[in-house]
Amino acid sequence: MRGRPVRLEAGWECAQGDAGAMASVGMLTEHVDWFPAQVPGTVASALRAAGRPLHHEALDESDWWFRCRFKGPGGPYRVRFEGIATLADVWLNGEHVLTSSTMHRAATVDVGDLLGDCELVVRCAALGPVLRDRRPRPRWKTYLVEHQQLRWIRTSLLGRMPGWAEVPPVVGLWRPVELIALDGSSVTDVWLRTSCLPDGGGAVEAHFCLPRAAAAARVGQGPGRLVVGGATAPLEWRESDGELLCAGSVTLSDAERWWPHTHGPQPRYQVVAELGDRACVLGSVGFRTLGLERADGGFELQVNDVRIFCRGAVWFPPDPLSPGAAGRPERHLLELAKAAGMNMVRVPGTTVLPTPSFVEQCDELGMLVWQDCMFAFMDPPDDECFRAEMVAETRESLVALDGHPSLAVVCGNQEVEEVAAMFGLPAERRATPLFDELLADVVAEVLPGIPYVASNPSGGEPPFRMDQGVSQYFGVGGYLRPLDDVRRASVRFAAECLALATPPEPQTVEELCGGATRAGHDPEWKRAVHHDAGRSWDMEDVRSHYVGSLFGVDPFQVRYADPERALELGRAANAVLMEAVFTEWRRPGSPCDGGLVLALSDLRAGAGWGLVDSAGRPKAPWYALRRVLAPLALLAVDEGLNGLALHVVNDGPQPVAALLEVALVAPGAVLVERADVAVDVAGRGSFSIGAEEVLGAWRDVTYAYRFAPPAYDAVVATLLPRAGVDGTGPNADTPLAQVVYLPLGQARTFERDLGLRASAHQGSDGCWRVDVQSERLAQWVSLRVEGFIPADSWFHLPPGRRRTVELWQEEGSAGDAMLVPRGTVQALNSPDHVPIVVQRR
Repeated sequence: MRGRPVRLEAGWECAQGDAGAMASVGMLTEHVDWFPAQVPGTVASALRAAGRPLHHEALDESDWWFRCRFKGPGGPYRVRFEGIATLADVWLNGEHVLTSSTMHRAATVDVGDLLGDCELVVRCAALGPVLRDRRPRPRWKTYLVEHQQLRWIRTSLLGRMPGWAEVPPVVGLWRPVELIALDGSSVTDVWLRTSCLPDGGGAVEAHFCLPRAAAAARVGQGPGRLVVGGATAPLEWRESDGELLCAGSVTLSDAERWWPHTHGPQPRYQVVAELGDRACVLGSVGFRTLGLERADGGFELQVNDVRIFCRGAVWFPPDPLSPGAAGRPERHLLELAKAAGMNMVRVPGTTVLPTPSFVEQCDELGMLVWQDCMFAFMDPPDDECFRAEMVAETRESLVALDGHPSLAVVCGNQEVEEVAAMFGLPAERRATPLFDELLADVVAEVLPGIPYVASNPSGGEPPFRMDQGVSQYFGVGGYLRPLDDVRRASVRFAAECLALATPPEPQTVEELCGGATRAGHDPEWKRAVHHDAGRSWDMEDVRSHYVGSLFGVDPFQVRYADPERALELGRAANAVLMEAVFTEWRRPGSPCDGGLVLALSDLRAGAGWGLVDSAGRPKAPWYALRRVLAPLALLAVDEGLNGLALHVVNDGPQPVAALLEVALVAPGAVLVERADVAVDVAGRGSFSIGAEEVLGAWRDVTYAYRFAPPAYDAVVATLLPRAGVDGTGPNADTPLAQVVYLPLGQARTFERDLGLRASAHQGSDGCWRVDVQSERLAQWVSLRVEGFIPADSWFHLPPGRRRTVELWQEEGSAGDAMLVPRGTVQALNSPDHVPIVVQRR
């Protein structure tokens, strides 16, 4: 087994001090007010756990002290701080041993033997006084940060960006603190690199360190060997500064290729160093090739020579108060991203570097990673020392990512080029050698073959053009553009888009937000809603605009009379927008190569950007996107006078043989016409056909010609297996995919009785499922079930059809095998809340 470091997690305490009042540990007095702290964690997480007031502004205006008393395990040892935010000094047993000035790099110190009672003390100095120091002026200013001098400080912008969802700044021991034994039992500084060979094989290169004397005694006669997938090769080593630098390279004759989960499997190979009688697991790697086609302004990512339509979201830490803590919430969010058909997450330059487990789980789950370097908005200082620190920081963070097949793109910064251009600077005056040259060289050296983007957005002139390179698309959204702007903008790749304020589902609103009556005006609710600093509107105003235009109502009047109805319309409006935008981007023939929603999860409870709320529950747009982004998806695009285009998109490697059925539903739940055609869709291919072609004759299904009153209330396109498992033919209740197009739009009157009903039953696998049926067209049907997350919700249900929805037990109730679903279903076009009837075996 690989010798594992000892984590110092228990016994930590935290205390507040006046800025600069205590310069050393010797000045700490017995009157200091210590309270328990969690490590990894922050001052904010410690205050939260202790039930103490949390004043965001005080975090950067005070010194914060951490201490841990522990029994020394012997020695010799190295103390490693994976990350301290931000300006820190460290004392061990009263002796000053370390200074750190960046939260984005690890800090280590060899401390010899640790015997008896030990005390580790860390001071995180106040940033406020440092930010008030006079420094050279930047070439441009930005309203996106609260202090321009933050450009000099290597810390996270979380909690320091006015207008964002309010969260506290990151201060403290935000990543783990470890004791690493120097007796040869611990392997350090592991660096793994893979390459794919033309003949289908693969090579693994490994580098790591061992303490010299102890390693020599343990290894014995031979130098050891490297083992990967049954292939072996001898290790070589050399001495350097009292350590052994070990290296080896293994070639596999047949290395299976790793794919994003939407396109194939995720084989991985464990890398083991055999050192005498020990087997040290160095990590796991995967094999894949990457390519980036940028011709004609495009941004087409290729994995294993196959074009990937990248879709996903921007990643925020599941708990912004403990952004370096790994665990189940991190895994839960990634599993929800995968379940929604996403295949990429982007770590933005405004937050923090991801945990090691984050990247490992992306490898396992088949999620591509776009990694920003931790810089955003501001003009980087024209200072050699600063540039050297950024280069070293980037090198260290990228070495940890090498060998991980999920890593797909590295970006130098977030919005630096955009902000400079919007400030009015011409291209020659906003050139930044740090991002254009230095970091590009680091990526080429450390991660050969990984695409590098200097800035997001960039590629056109100005750099925020939609139709060139990488952009950020908020036309539909903050700029209030109509839905047809999506095609007009000709987006090539949206690294951010659709930052919409979506209300959580009612259960979260009741549990964490105080109920629907507080939505829209209560200060606590508004702290979760984004607004651009210096603007008089926020993203809820944007949502109200689209509620009015889509549903033909006055959003204020609705909220005045029925606050829960107002939230429902807001949820539905955002689902409509995201469904429409990604349908347009993913259709065959679209110039778009990808889009990443801002964001995957909320930073706090309320109507945040997230597709998943702060309690870990999917919101309405998550469900809409799940159908559009599925590896096998059926898309409907209104082409106006050219009719309704239907597109089957198959990202998987296997061909699909199916029936494509089109049904026309007239007002009053009358099925007017139904027809189907056989379709064969190649693996990683698509199939397109017009709805009228399926029907065999022209029908005004989009109501574009308007020669007569509208004949159709809905067009239902369903992709069915060509033959059932038992050979009896397709089953309309178990489609491969379905899309319901509403030619008359979203606005429709209430219907008192749709004939909506739902029943729950438990299968032999122990999983609960709900069958939902309706006699009339039910618009935006949603399921609310206590203790469960519906796998599907927020869908249109055609009359006479049944939809079966699997229920996933929530984390807090996962151990309760006796939990029985209790809840309701409802449709947007009906006031009724229909109870779910439980069917007993």
